[in-house]
Amino acid sequence: MQTHNLTQSAQSPHRTIAAIAIPAILANSSAPLVGLVDTWAIGHLPGATYLAAIGLGSVIFNFILWAFGFLRMGTTGVIAQARGQSDPAQMIALVWRSMALALALGLALLALEGPILKVALYALEPPASVIALTTDYYAVRIWSTPASLLNFTVAGVLFGLARARAVLIQQLVLNVTNAVLSILFVVVLGMGVQGVAMGTLIAQWLAAAVGFWLLLRIFSLAPLLDGLRDARLWLFSGFRRLIAINGFIFARTILLMLAFSLIMRVAGQLGEAQMAASHVVLQYLLLISLGLDGFAHAAEALAGSAWGNKDVPGFRRWVRMTGIWAILASLLYAVMFWLAGPAITAVLTDIAAVRDAVATIMPVLIALPLVAVACYQFDGVYIGATAAAAMLGTMAVAFAVYLLILQPLTSTYGLPGLWAAVLVFMATRGLAQAAWYPRLLSRLK
Repeated sequence: MQTHNLTQSAQSPHRTIAAIAIPAILANSSAPLVGLVDTWAIGHLPGATYLAAIGLGSVIFNFILWAFGFLRMGTTGVIAQARGQSDPAQMIALVWRSMALALALGLALLALEGPILKVALYALEPPASVIALTTDYYAVRIWSTPASLLNFTVAGVLFGLARARAVLIQQLVLNVTNAVLSILFVVVLGMGVQGVAMGTLIAQWLAAAVGFWLLLRIFSLAPLLDGLRDARLWLFSGFRRLIAINGFIFARTILLMLAFSLIMRVAGQLGEAQMAASHVVLQYLLLISLGLDGFAHAAEALAGSAWGNKDVPGFRRWVRMTGIWAILASLLYAVMFWLAGPAITAVLTDIAAVRDAVATIMPVLIALPLVAVACYQFDGVYIGATAAAAMLGTMAVAFAVYLLILQPLTSTYGLPGLWAAVLVFMATRGLAQAAWYPRLLSRLK
C-alpha cells in the first residue's frame, strides 16, 4: 500500500491542508455544473413539462442520496483513524465492509423503488402532466442508486486517506461523463427525460468502476483479495461500530434535511416572491458549502489520522490550522456577498420582486458564512473523531432551538425573520459543538 507521508504533513501544515481542501472544493464544485447542463439540454425541448419533470426527479433523488451521505462521512472517519494507526489490514477490512453496506442499501432501494416513488409523488403533489415524465425518469435513474452509494463509500475512503486529488478524478469522470451523455442523449438522439436519466446511470457506474480502480492503485490487488477472503471480515461484530456511527449520522442528516425543508414550507406561506427568494438564498448557501466543506474534509482526514494515532498535540494542531483556513474562507465569502450580493442575485434571477426580497435579507447573507463556519468545521472534526453520537446530540439541540424561534421570528419580521432563524440554527450548531469539544478532547487523553 502507498502510505501517506505524515512527517511531511507535520512539516508543512498549510501545504498539506491546501492539498486536500483545494481538490475537494473543485470536486464539490463540479456537480452543480452538471445540473446546469441537464437544465440546458432539457430546456430546449418544447414545453415546460419536461423541465418540471427533471426538476421533480432531481428533488426525489437528491433527498434519497443526501439521506445516505453517512456512507461518505462515516467511512472517512474510520479510515482516517486506521491510517493514523498505520494499519493497512484494518483499512482494507473497513473498505470492504463499507462497500458491502453501500451495496446492500443500494439493492434495498431497488427493491423498494415502487413504494419510494409513490410516497414521493404523494408528498410533493406534482401536476398530473408532470407525473408520467417523472416516472419515466425515475424508472431509469433508480438503477444508478447502488453505484451512487458505492461512490459515496469510495469518496469516504479517499478522503480518509487524504487522497483528495483521487476524489477529484472520480468526480470529474462522473460529472463530465454525465454532462456529455446528457447532451448526446437529449440534444442529439432526442431521448428526452429518459436520456438525462440514462446519462446519469452510465456516469455513476463508470465512476464506481474508476473508484475501484483508484482503490486498486492505492492498496494493490493482492492485499484487497486477501482481505476479502478473510472470514473475519464478514462477522457482524466487525460491522457493529460502522453501523452505529452511520446510524447516528443518518439521524443527524434527517434533522438537517427537515430544517432546510421547513425553509421552503414557511417561505411558501409568505408568498411566491418570498418562496422564490428563499430558493435563491439556498443557492448562496450552496456556494458557501462548496468552499467551507473543503476545509472540513481536511479536518476529517488530518485530525482523524491524529485521533487514530492518539496524538493529542497533533489533533489539536490540525483542528486549529484547518479552522484558521476555514475562517479566512468565511471572511472572503462575507466580503464577496457584501460587495457583489446584488450582482450574484441578478445572475440567479431577473424577476424584480424576487431580487427585492433577497435584498431585504442581504445583511443575513453577509453574516451567514461568518456564523456557519463553526458548524461546518466542527462537523469535519467530529467526523474525523467518529463522534457521531455527539454530532446527533448537538444537531438535536440546534434543531429544537430552530423550531422554537422559526414561526415567531417569521410572523414578526417576515422573510428576514425566517432567515434570521436559519442564522440562529447555524450559530447554535456551532456553539453546541464548541461546548462539547472539551469533552470530545478528553476522550483522546
